[in-house]
Amino acid sequence: MSITNLELLLVALLLTFSTTVAYADKTVADLEGKDRESYEMFRHLFLNGTPEEFYDFADEYAKELHKKGYMMLYYKLLCNKGFFALRHNQIYRAIQYAHALDQEVREDKASDYYYLATGLYGDIYSSSHDKARGETYFKQALEEVGDRDEKFTMRVYLCLAEMSCLKNPQEALTWTEKSIETAKKAKNYDFLSTSLAMKAYIYFITGDAQQFFSAYNQYTDLRDQDLPEFNHRYDNILEVARLAFNMEYDKALNKVHDGNLAVDSSLAVISIYALKGDFTHGLETMKRRYVEMDSIYSILQDANFDQLASEASLMRTREEAAANKSLAKKLTNWLIGLTVVYLFVYIMGRRRLMRKIWAKNKDLRAALRRAEESDRMKSTFIQSMSHEIRTPLNAVSGFAEVICSPDYELSDDEKRDMQMRISSNVEQITSIINELLELSQSESEDVIPDSEKTDVCVNELASSIVKECKGKQKTGVELRFTTNVSDNFKIRSNTYRLKNALTHLMDNAIKFTELGHVELRCEHNGDRIRFIVTDTGCGIKEEDRDRIFDTFEKGDDFMSGVGLGLPICRRLIHSLGGEVSLDETYTNGARFIITV
Repeated sequence: MSITNLELLLVALLLTFSTTVAYADKTVADLEGKDRESYEMFRHLFLNGTPEEFYDFADEYAKELHKKGYMMLYYKLLCNKGFFALRHNQIYRAIQYAHALDQEVREDKASDYYYLATGLYGDIYSSSHDKARGETYFKQALEEVGDRDEKFTMRVYLCLAEMSCLKNPQEALTWTEKSIETAKKAKNYDFLSTSLAMKAYIYFITGDAQQFFSAYNQYTDLRDQDLPEFNHRYDNILEVARLAFNMEYDKALNKVHDGNLAVDSSLAVISIYALKGDFTHGLETMKRRYVEMDSIYSILQDANFDQLASEASLMRTREEAAANKSLAKKLTNWLIGLTVVYLFVYIMGRRRLMRKIWAKNKDLRAALRRAEESDRMKSTFIQSMSHEIRTPLNAVSGFAEVICSPDYELSDDEKRDMQMRISSNVEQITSIINELLELSQSESEDVIPDSEKTDVCVNELASSIVKECKGKQKTGVELRFTTNVSDNFKIRSNTYRLKNALTHLMDNAIKFTELGHVELRCEHNGDRIRFIVTDTGCGIKEEDRDRIFDTFEKGDDFMSGVGLGLPICRRLIHSLGGEVSLDETYTNGARFIITV
């Protein structure tokens, strides 16, 4: 088993050629920084490293590529491990790598990369001089790759041409023409020059001078263009062929002896003697080549058998070590098992005890929070009620005492003013009591049943609320009602709760607006109705926005009220299946939105 110089060149160029695929997730051109450094190190070791250096680095690099998800580069790396083994005549290892690659791409269902393993099998069998099987795999690889990887396709074309150049030159020329056509289409002058050289070389082997010079002239015309991608690898063998066809046989033979032909030199010598008509020397050259190849086959066979023997010895050593550890492992397992059972029982008992303690602690913490919250609410309630009720009661008591006292002579206007003040303070006390009653009722009812709902005309309800609020606003404040809902549009809801919630929002807006306007707007959006209350008042501070719906919370401690309006509003709307929210994007005052 051996690899010809042409195959060695194609293998060495694989790493460079097979770097881009149009659909790939990551290509070599995309690599930067440390990714680029790792790739360059892999490429250097592929071309120049020892097997130990290459395989060690390749294994770590493969893990890195797989972890990052660079799957195209990962599969190409596995393929190149097989080619590296071929370059070092490790046929058995190359087959192992091909099998592992084929198994992995099929397990991953990466059908776009099946051709890599198939092509590697083709190279392995062609290098082992099993031409028939190698040709089968190469043709299957061409079917699998399709038009996704032109460089791989051209490489396979040239491999098939090289394999069939002796037994079927016409078929070899067909493969070469396909490679030339693909290279021209892709404008790949590296492969174009290699393909033209292969075509001329085939005509040299077959002794067709006219066709050789036709192909040779195409090759030299391309070479004369001084393209940086041009491959000069075959300049020497084509010069040997040119000299032989021009009957300068001695010069051709001397050129062969100079070396660096990139092809089988013995085959070149035989072709020269055939052109010369010196069949005696040609036969002697063939005999020498047979002896040399037989020696090479023996060396390669011995190397592969040695590798197989090493693998078998390693397996036996592992089996013996496993057998020696078996008894100790069983005893260790028993000991570990008993220890695990003991620890399991101990840990489970401890966990049950700890869960009970944690549950008790959780209940105690919850009770503590409820007690603290209850104490806070009690203190807040007492403070609010003390101020909000005592103040109007003192006013009522004072005015009543003045009206009833014979010591004061009051005019009719003064009496009417005091009567109005008494009525206002009584209404304030009544409002506080009503809010407390509403809060208690809203807490006791989570969801209003359908039986308590009726058809509510949206515009009629909203406009009536605005009318009822007129007269409550300060001078310079305008009350507005706007809508984009038709006048006959109705929703199914509880009129009392919806109206009460909207009234609380309107009262709040009127209370905190000194100048500008307060607007109630109705909007129909899909299957939702939105009631939007907007004012141009003082607004709500950013730090207060999260707590304004809490019970007894007030944005301004100096304003009248006990902080129940918004909590009551939210609970009423929640009982109707709706939501109340603050529009934090509005900055010219406050804007609350009820959605039902």
